[in-house]
Amino acid sequence: MIVLDKPPQAYSIAGVDRCLLFVYGQLQPGGHEPKTASHAWPDRVQGLLYDLGDYPAATNISQSNCWFHGFVLDLDNAELDDLDRFEAVSKSMYRRIRVTTEAGFNAWIYEYARSLPNDAVGPIERWVVPRRRAEG
Repeated sequence: MIVLDKPPQAYSIAGVDRCLLFVYGQLQPGGHEPKTASHAWPDRVQGLLYDLGDYPAATNISQSNCWFHGFVLDLDNAELDDLDRFEAVSKSMYRRIRVTTEAGFNAWIYEYARSLPNDAVGPIERWVVPRRRAEG
């Protein structure tokens, strides 16, 4: 995967079988990267981000005055089913919704679909991939 240091001025998805996904947790570069991701760049999304320990939770997507950092990934549409399983969408842990990033990209994002636990830390601006995940 090619990781850019800033959002591109313009970006065309190569083919109808590709999509953009905004990631802010374990799917970031250096973590559990999607297999078909070809490009990534940093960006921000409006919402609230919380640290739940081993993973983060994004809430109030596009409904908050706060912004948090992550990456936009270009990947195959077909991989979304695998990522939905990884994010436990069928167990109502996360839901996949559309968002427009600060740089103007229309992307999917996983929003936390449960009540935040009492020990949630935040809101925070960025969640860092734990070293054990990046190395594992």
